[in-house]
Order: sequence, then C-alpha cells, then structure tokens
Amino acid sequence: MKKYIKKSAFLKRFREDNTGTMAVMWGVSLMAIVTAVGSAYDYNKVSIARQQSLAAADMLALTAAVYIRDNNGARPTNDEDGFRHNRKYYLEDIGIDLAPYDDARATKRGSSGRNKDLEAPYFKIKYDYPEKGMVTASIHGQTRPAFMGIVGIDNVDFSAASTVSYQVNDLKQPASIGLVLDNSGSMGWDDGNGTVRMDGLKSTVGNFMVSVDTIITETTEALEEVAGIDLGIGSGTSDNDVVRTNMITYNSAIVSEHAFDWSTIPTYKINGMVANGGTNSSGAMNRMAARMAAEDQIHLDKSGSAPLKYVVFMTDGVNNTTHYENCRAAAGDFVWYNARNGRISETQQGGRNWYKIWKRESDGKYFWDEQQECDAVSSYDASTVASCNQMKANGVKVHSIGYALDEKPNDSDERKAELKRANSMLAACSSGPDYFHQAGNAKVLDQVFEDIGEDIIEDTIRIRG
Repeated sequence: MKKYIKKSAFLKRFREDNTGTMAVMWGVSLMAIVTAVGSAYDYNKVSIARQQSLAAADMLALTAAVYIRDNNGARPTNDEDGFRHNRKYYLEDIGIDLAPYDDARATKRGSSGRNKDLEAPYFKIKYDYPEKGMVTASIHGQTRPAFMGIVGIDNVDFSAASTVSYQVNDLKQPASIGLVLDNSGSMGWDDGNGTVRMDGLKSTVGNFMVSVDTIITETTEALEEVAGIDLGIGSGTSDNDVVRTNMITYNSAIVSEHAFDWSTIPTYKINGMVANGGTNSSGAMNRMAARMAAEDQIHLDKSGSAPLKYVVFMTDGVNNTTHYENCRAAAGDFVWYNARNGRISETQQGGRNWYKIWKRESDGKYFWDEQQECDAVSSYDASTVASCNQMKANGVKVHSIGYALDEKPNDSDERKAELKRANSMLAACSSGPDYFHQAGNAKVLDQVFEDIGEDIIEDTIRIRG
C-alpha cells in the first residue's frame, strides 16, 4: 500500500508541475531511445546492402574476366558483347535487385541527395585495374534510412568492389600431353564396382582423347578468326600444330609406346591395351622423361612457342619387389601338428605323427621355422620417382593416379603395406598434393581424367579477397 501511495504522489507532482521540466526530461529521454533503436535498424539495413553488393560485385567481375579470357584480352566494344570500360550500368537492368533499396519512393533515374529520390544502384567495370591482368567491378547505391531522418540524414550511401585477376594464354601456345599407363595383369581384375579395370581405362582414355581433339579444333578455329584466314584445320586433328600426344604402356617385361605425334592417340591403340604380367613403371617413366625433354625444341621449330607439358601416370598396383630390408623377428608361437590327420594342438603332444611347427601371428600361416618380417623395397620405385623429378624440374606437370589402390576393411597387413608403398610412390611422383589422385573404381577414374583435362585447358581465375 505504501508503494502505491508513493507512486500516486509522484504522478500527481508530475501532472501539477507547471514548469514543464519533467515533460522535457521525458521527451528528451524518449527521443534518445527512439534514435538509438532506429539507428541500429538503419545500420543493419546498410550492412545487408553492402553484403548483397559484394556478392553481386564478385559475380560481375568474374563475368567480365571470363569475357577477357575468352576473347584473348580484348575488351567489349559495345553493350551487346559485354560491359564496357568505366561505363555506368544499373543493376536492375540486368535483373539484380538489392533488398534494402526496395523503397516505394525511389525512382530508377532519380538524383541523390537530401529530400530527393534515391538513385538506383549502379556498377562500373574497369579493365586492367588496378594493374594489368585484373578486372574490378564496383557497385554504388543508396538506401533511405527509416529513423536517421530525424537527425537530418535522408539517404545513406553504400558501396562494394571486387577484383578478379585473369590469365590470357597466347593462342599459339601449344601443349604436349603424355600418358604412362599400367598394363600389368591386375588390370584384368574387377574394379570392385562390376567393371574390369582395363575396360574402364580404355573407355576413360578414349573420352580424354575426345576432349583433347576439342582443344585442337577450338584453338585452331580461334587462330583462324584472329588471322582472318582459313588455315585448313577447321575440324579434327588434321594439320594440327597445337597439341602433341604420346602414350606409353608397361608391365614388368614390356614397355610399348605410341610415340609423340601431332594428333590424339588412335582408338585402335587404346583398345589394343592388354592386361598381363607384373609391374615395373621405371622404364616407362624414364622413356617419358626423355621424350618430354625433346618437346620444347620440336614445338619451337613448328610454331615458335614452347609448349605446356603434362604427364598423366596411372597404376593399379605396387612395383615388383627387388629386395628386402629392415628385417626383424615376426610375431608368432610354436604349436603341434599331426601329419596324419592335420590336427593342430596348442599344447605339446607326444607320439608318432606329431611335429612342432611355428604359427605366424599376422596371418595364421604355419612354418617349420620361426619367420622374419622385412620391408619390401623396389628399386623400380626410386627410379620412377627420379624420372618424375627430372620432368618436374623441366616444367612438366605430373598428375599421378592410384587406380583401385584404396584400402578395404578386410585387407591384410601385407596388403596395407603394399598400398602404402604404391601410394607413397605416386604422391612423390606428382607435382604436389593437388596432382595426386585416387580413383577407387572405373567411374571415378573417368572423373579424374576429366578433371585433369580441365586443368590442362582452362585458365585460372581467382577472386581476390
């Protein structure tokens, strides 16, 4: 009751205060609260506008950079082709709406400024800015604040910019592409997904050659357009002076080669691959290193340009073992074996037909004597990696692929050791982590080759943060 009386007395004094002091205090306090809340709302509105503008700027800069790339560095000369240098374009004209700009009082071509309609958000594209090889897209706009008008702010500006760097390759810059492919007996096995590994490889290489043929055709057509003449190359690989390909296949006994030529690998060569024998990649890779070393001069003599050089190295198994090292006693114990009926006893047995034998712990196999475990070593691995390093030092990009070399849940320790050795060699051969690929089955192998093809033929465009 006392609290109620005190509040009633306070309100009575407030009503009877003729000086107006209390009213002014309450009015000022309320104004401050409204302004603070309103400013927070307006700030959030501008932040959203900036975020959306940055996303739009990224897209616009990338689009402009792609135009430059696809037109060998030429800028658009009219609005039908693309965005011209430093010209003002309105976002809504290309179907981009920024939510914070949605204001019934705003007009598309209005003037900015206090008590004036908002100007619609616009953008400009600048080429070779801030330095050659870069495209910058900048977006500018205004949003009408909901509450800041109380303090005289009618419009709030926002802006965003994105810079994309692009690379324009000389249309005459050729390429040499070499394939080193495992044709050992295990390539005749199932890939674990219902496809014979060799069949999957043949299909994949065939598809890859279609992509290479497309490179040749499109590049020569572009050359014709630039030169303004018919070079007589228009389709296929006839009279091609752009791309050379080579395919070397191997097992433990044979290295077979379709030598570098100004064409794609013939279909009959691809389909003629046969799975047989053991695995030894060293001779094939050594031969590819020698072939690649000669490619620069061959291209220079033909077109006057040094080539981009790529090697794709694929194997589905570990190279044959050449020796063992780091030997140590294997884990195991002796048991008793009955030679007459094949019985095994963990406890000592006497009498005829019982013999003491040794059981290896890792796989449960039996031996007359205790065994050693050693690390399998292949000098073929070291030689293969040495050839890869030689090529990488000469500017060759080496892609390595482990086909069906992924570990399975039921793999033995011996199999796991083989997988580790094979993948280690492939990783060491590659031009880096991005160039070492795992293909668990034929379907994945096809995707890997497709990705490698894109790496070869596509320019790199990166949005700078």
